[in-house]
Amino acid sequence: MEALVFINVDIGTEDSVMEQLSKVPEVSAVFFVYGPYDLIVKLNSDDAEKLRAIIRDKIRKIPGVRSTTTLIVAKTLQRAGPPY
Repeated sequence: MEALVFINVDIGTEDSVMEQLSKVPEVSAVFFVYGPYDLIVKLNSDDAEKLRAIIRDKIRKIPGVRSTTTLIVAKTLQRAGPPY
């Protein structure tokens, strides 16, 4: 199961939160973005219960994390070769 977690953080904590997120084994990518959210995390989990535990016990407990919104990926289409 793949999910995208949209995260809002306290001002000035972006880099430290990104560093902590990168240490979570289930996290495959962390993106700093501009817009209504500060960070987007791509993560993988075996099932919905484990996904909930990762978000509840690992991501939301990182100092500086204010809120999360999670989207579960229904289908993925990946481009072959370089993106440009």
